[in-house]
Amino acid sequence: MAANDIARVYASSLVEIGQEKNILDQLAEEVQFLSELFISDSDFRLFLTSPGMAKEAKKDFIKKIFTGKLSEHIINFMDLLIENDRMSFLGKIYEALRSIADDVLKRKRVTVVTRFDLDEATYANIKTSLEEKYKKEIIITQEIDENILGGIIIKMDDIVIDGSLARDLKNIKKNLLTSKVRSDVAYED
Repeated sequence: MAANDIARVYASSLVEIGQEKNILDQLAEEVQFLSELFISDSDFRLFLTSPGMAKEAKKDFIKKIFTGKLSEHIINFMDLLIENDRMSFLGKIYEALRSIADDVLKRKRVTVVTRFDLDEATYANIKTSLEEKYKKEIIITQEIDENILGGIIIKMDDIVIDGSLARDLKNIKKNLLTSKVRSDVAYED
């Protein structure tokens, strides 16, 4: 089974529990925290993925460190990942969980790229327009790119809406280079 398929199976189980207990967002936040910790802390990652370390020692470590800080569901989930040697899938599980949870909760994540921070009115206008179009709650992440001369680029899933000035200038250049000028027309100053 491919890594993404394995991740979706685990993520789907968490979504099911989250919906049943009405704690889906909480579970997603906790898995995100663990995923980021797993990526950023090499000691944590090596300990949990080391084949030489006993599974019971790993489970005890998780319980000792995270009991009272993370939900019982996530601690049990981590036990399951350790038992099945799937800790290395934690990042992919989080990505799948977020995707499935967004579908279930009718959310869409959008990245808006601009040269400067969006003002509140522009942010609200983009959010409202996209929510009306997609009939979903829109979660906007803004990126600043100083290479953009002006305008905006919106990225959603596999869709990119490029309304940047740089793109407009490239299109003008392309049109000028490919346009034909009649030979019988001459211009003089």
